[in-house]
Amino acid sequence: METLTHFQEDVLADLLQSIHMRSTLYCRANMSAPWGFRVSHREVASFHIVTGGACWLSVEGFDRLVQVSEGDLVILPHGHAHTMSDHPTSLVTRLEDLEPKQPIGKDGIFYSVGQGATTTLVCGGLQLEEQHTNPLLSLLPAFMHVKSQPEQSQSWLPSLVDLVKLETSRNRPAAETVILRLSEILFIQAVRSCLSVADGGDTNWFRALKDPQIGQALVLILRRPGEPWSVKSLGSYVGLSRSAFSARFRQLVGEPPMQYLTRARLAKATAALRTGPATLVEIAHSIGYDSEVAFSKAFKRFFGMAPGNYRMNRTARDSAFDKNPLLNGMARASSPLFEASPPQRRRET
Repeated sequence: METLTHFQEDVLADLLQSIHMRSTLYCRANMSAPWGFRVSHREVASFHIVTGGACWLSVEGFDRLVQVSEGDLVILPHGHAHTMSDHPTSLVTRLEDLEPKQPIGKDGIFYSVGQGATTTLVCGGLQLEEQHTNPLLSLLPAFMHVKSQPEQSQSWLPSLVDLVKLETSRNRPAAETVILRLSEILFIQAVRSCLSVADGGDTNWFRALKDPQIGQALVLILRRPGEPWSVKSLGSYVGLSRSAFSARFRQLVGEPPMQYLTRARLAKATAALRTGPATLVEIAHSIGYDSEVAFSKAFKRFFGMAPGNYRMNRTARDSAFDKNPLLNGMARASSPLFEASPPQRRRET
């Protein structure tokens, strides 16, 4: 990774600071082959940390399989349905059906009944606030696979995974809380790494970040979304003509400036709707809309519902996330693909 200037570090810090999340554990698992479980599509991101052994990941909509090894981290930021298994042909069952079939041990770890090679996993979910409006999260791929091999590993990964292993193996008081906080750090680190790696295409966040004009524009939008920005005014602020700024922004960021601005504004709005008592008029003015009507129209175009309905629905959904035992954890006491044969047809038990 190239060295960032202090300004570029500030830009990246602002972007990462816009990510807010709450994590939960699905299970800490000791899986002996043969085994396989499926995680259905969810409105929360999923993560899997392989603390021992190896397994296969199959993501809905992708034909290739991914081999995940000890020390690897897998995150599905958009909640894609996926399967984890010891072998591509193993039978799978839904994750939420595992506990009734095979109860959790006294140590808080789920044990499968197989007799083969063992894989140990920590699996959980990350509820990302403003997941659909946050302009940073929208750039993330369907899944991120951070590898632990020395030649490919990120320097931060082994130490954090070792801490997860330690908390899992000793089952100390508040171990789950520590693991959850570590999973949030792992997510932020994975996002930072993902955005810093060139993908060979024209659109790359790191190049946008390093660009003096576009990087500055990103900060202006994120820090001051309530300003009456236009393509012309943003371009003028960073020293580019309207047409030059628009073309360069789209090339580097992957979407037009005003579309990005709308995402940033609605991300602020959804945060305010979920976490504060501000009225719709107050929210509208704080993010650059002249009236509640204009704000409501823009909001409804994006979400398909009025801001007031969104506030009620999100409050109910957050409550369900905290109370639903399937979402709130089963164990109580989130890169290049590995080439493989095409996935074979699976049967769910």
